[in-house]
Amino acid sequence: MSAGASPIWLVAGEPSGDAHAGRLLAALKGREPGLRAAGVGGGALRGAGCEILHGIESLSVVGFGGVPRLIPRLRRLRRDLMDRARRERPRAVILVDYPGFNVNLARALRRLPERPRLIYFIPPQVWAWWSGRARTIARTFDLVLTIYPFEPAYFRREGGEAEFVGNPVAHALQEAPGREAARRALGIAPAARVVALLPGSRLKEVDRHLAPMTGAARLLRGKWPDAVFLVSEADALRPGEVSERVRDGGVSLRVVRGRMAEVVRAADAAVVASGTASLETGLLGTPMAVVYASDPLTYVLSKYFLIRVDYLSLVNLLAGREVAPELYQRRVRPGPIAKALARIMEEPGAGERQREALEAIRRSLEGPDPYGRAAERILGLLEGGR
Repeated sequence: MSAGASPIWLVAGEPSGDAHAGRLLAALKGREPGLRAAGVGGGALRGAGCEILHGIESLSVVGFGGVPRLIPRLRRLRRDLMDRARRERPRAVILVDYPGFNVNLARALRRLPERPRLIYFIPPQVWAWWSGRARTIARTFDLVLTIYPFEPAYFRREGGEAEFVGNPVAHALQEAPGREAARRALGIAPAARVVALLPGSRLKEVDRHLAPMTGAARLLRGKWPDAVFLVSEADALRPGEVSERVRDGGVSLRVVRGRMAEVVRAADAAVVASGTASLETGLLGTPMAVVYASDPLTYVLSKYFLIRVDYLSLVNLLAGREVAPELYQRRVRPGPIAKALARIMEEPGAGERQREALEAIRRSLEGPDPYGRAAERILGLLEGGR
């Protein structure tokens, strides 16, 4: 596509999607240097050369309780994008994650007289939520690019075009340091007993998970007086937001910012907030317990009305069984967390069995650069291929 061709749009509604969209755009431009891009995103997309039509700063929400306040802004954003699409006629629109907004936008774009090609990169987990969403996506998008190998079948059954392009998390962690190197980098003795605490990448997650995690560390200090407890502070948080909330209470809690892979690889066991971090921990091969405490409305809606799977953590979903113990809502307390970690580290064979299951998950997600594969597939579609 030449520099004078119609631009492509990329639409990401939150920081993680912006990061994926930025890497995808970089891969596209690496193959088509003259490609022009515009869309909705943040610093990652802007850094990759995208003209930002709307920023994502005001679009983030955690839990269903925050959705009503966001709806009017999303409606105004969609109206503006539709007006621009009629005037500017983008050749393609690549929508990244953020399904509540992106699926509705795509359906509206599809109704335009001269509509763009519609590509979904990292679609919602239709296997976990409403089964009817797979049909909607299959009939709306020209191409769905997935990051789990079992996902394309859900869209193909509904007549859609879908392809597994690889898993970005698995690809990024291929260069992660080994256990010994991670411990050297963090200044931890090779024989030390190490526990990692990962409370989440959003402030609300930290507020719900950090105190129970550090409480569990205090309980475990009585069993393991020389243990090292590492608390991971995600890059997405403001510097100090985790360390300011840590109350040591006689436990040597060391907060480490932005070095999640080293923290996890250095640990003998971890307690992790449910989400991408649990998958990252699994791919790094560290046995874990998974926790999640949400606002009551989100939990009730998810458990009894929305979620259609037996597990909420990605490692257990990918394994099809409970590889890592899951603790939710009222069980996210110091006692149950400490008990789960002690079982992993002390029960004969428990840690090794989990490591073997995690290694099988890692092998299933291995592959080449997913952004490069996605870029090639998208450019092939735009050139008229299949």
